[in-house]
Amino acid sequence: MLESGNVLLPGKYRTGTLISDNPLLNKKQVPIRVTEAGVEVTVAWQRENQISSLWYGDEISLNESDRNKIPRNLWFHDADGSIALLGCRGASLSQQMLGYGGGQGTIIANRAIIGAALHSDYQQVYGLRTSIDGLREWIGKSCVMQDPHTNEAGLLKSETLTIRSPEDIPLNDNPSVSIRFAWTVSRNDDIWKVNDKAYIETKSSEPLTWQRAEHLHKALQDLLRISYGEDRDLTESLVLRSSNPKVSTENKVAYEKWLPVIRELREHHKPKRHNCLIPYNLLKKDNIQEWFSLYDRIPRAIDPLVTSFTLDKVTAEARLFEASIGMEALGYYLLIRDGKSKDAAGRTSFKDRLGLISKNLRDILPFDVSDWIQQTTSAYNGVKHANRDRPDLLMRLNSWRKTVLVFRCWIALELGIEKGDLKDLVSVDSMRNEYKLL
Repeated sequence: MLESGNVLLPGKYRTGTLISDNPLLNKKQVPIRVTEAGVEVTVAWQRENQISSLWYGDEISLNESDRNKIPRNLWFHDADGSIALLGCRGASLSQQMLGYGGGQGTIIANRAIIGAALHSDYQQVYGLRTSIDGLREWIGKSCVMQDPHTNEAGLLKSETLTIRSPEDIPLNDNPSVSIRFAWTVSRNDDIWKVNDKAYIETKSSEPLTWQRAEHLHKALQDLLRISYGEDRDLTESLVLRSSNPKVSTENKVAYEKWLPVIRELREHHKPKRHNCLIPYNLLKKDNIQEWFSLYDRIPRAIDPLVTSFTLDKVTAEARLFEASIGMEALGYYLLIRDGKSKDAAGRTSFKDRLGLISKNLRDILPFDVSDWIQQTTSAYNGVKHANRDRPDLLMRLNSWRKTVLVFRCWIALELGIEKGDLKDLVSVDSMRNEYKLL
């Protein structure tokens, strides 16, 4: 069990001992905290010595591996517990040039594994769990069942709560990916709290790189983003290092050591929208697998289009530009899928690509598709080329909004949502509303 104090909280420092295979860093007393850049450790020294060279890493060497660099893996421990630091890199460095020298350097880790044993290797893992904002609501399942009891007058007399995890939902075979459900109950004086959640779990009998373990989790996160038309955050991550869990006498899994993963601080986006274009209950058995396949085929379309409505504090030009780049890539993909040569597909205009993408959506979208194609082509060219007239703010915003809605509807049709259902869903989607000047 993890020590209760073994946490990294925003704005809070812990001070302890840094453990490293490099003797220059080993057993240094350091503060640690989590920041927007990652998990930060600051190493200080009193006299000029070889330690500062770790931040340069540019000594002349015939072998790149011989260079003196910040180790990729470090460990930290104090009275509250131990932490493994992964993907470490040197950040800021300050040195005192006069007197006895000395200075300090900052190390940033991409990930921290809370409770990991010292010198344990987490470069490859056997399991990963992540929670996504709104995942349980999208699936439409809960660990909590309510059974109210009323008296003869119809007034609530009592209520029975049954807490039971629904069956897992398998999504992928190799590696094994499923949606699992979990619950916890806690009490604070006279207040009982039930935590009802769903998470995605990847497990494998063979070690996985972090990139492979996270890939399908990111794919499902992006599916929720596209479905709702807004950002959906990863809210929790747990990692499994061993493929050999402890088993009971009945040969059932008795215990697996899942440890929390900490990354950089991010602004939390509380879900605002409850209507979605791709409801889970309208998807058929193989549609999620089809999404995983599509996700791997058209990343150059999906990534910029999703980025266009999940980035914070960006201009209307940036949103329109990202979305248009994605539509260019999607149109190219469809042309190749329809049998065009790469050369012919590459020469097809942006306007014609928009027409190809939207050809099955004219009866679904709440605006004139021909007008949208003309407006968006003009707006994109105006943003991209300095010798074109710059589109006004409303044109930029509404071209971007309609473009994202077209893309979301195209994805919904690809995943088997019926046209009639999709038209009804679009009629209550927040992106149907135009931007207007007040």
